[in-house]
Amino acid sequence: LSAKGILFSKETAQAIYPRIVSLHQKSGFDSVMALINILHDLSTTRNIRTLSEATFNSEFQFNFNSRRIEKAFEYMNKNYDKQISLGDIAKLVNMTEVSFSRFIKKRTGITFIDSLNEIRLGHASRILIDTTNSIAEVSYSCGFNNISNFNRLFKKKKGCTPKEFKKSYSSEERLFF
Repeated sequence: LSAKGILFSKETAQAIYPRIVSLHQKSGFDSVMALINILHDLSTTRNIRTLSEATFNSEFQFNFNSRRIEKAFEYMNKNYDKQISLGDIAKLVNMTEVSFSRFIKKRTGITFIDSLNEIRLGHASRILIDTTNSIAEVSYSCGFNNISNFNRLFKKKKGCTPKEFKKSYSSEERLFF
């Protein structure tokens, strides 16, 4: 889940905070054990939300047993903010559009457009959380040319509108270390 980014509940963050702050007072093996205990407690908590789709993280290693798919996802992650067509990707991996379309669907279970939209929505999710940009600015900066389409896709994938999503991650509701 960490590849997607994790938001712990306020209660969990408040419970762990004193332990993290006191880490610098420990040394050697005690500090390592204290850190491992904190990480263990965080890994077992059920009060978490993922921040984005796995495809958001450009460092995420796709394991589709295909250099072509990996090359396509790497390109889409690096260029999500630009206009990307099926033809562009097909040419990149030395396939025809029809062949690549079938190939990506067979290997990933989703279409090229769905893959690209997941990547863009992942980046949009991160930007909505990290900036004060308007929904329209986020939409356009992530490669969506139509705000209505962005809102519709976002709600379908995340279960809430971009505005609701941004509000649910507002700084007033989070505790930072």
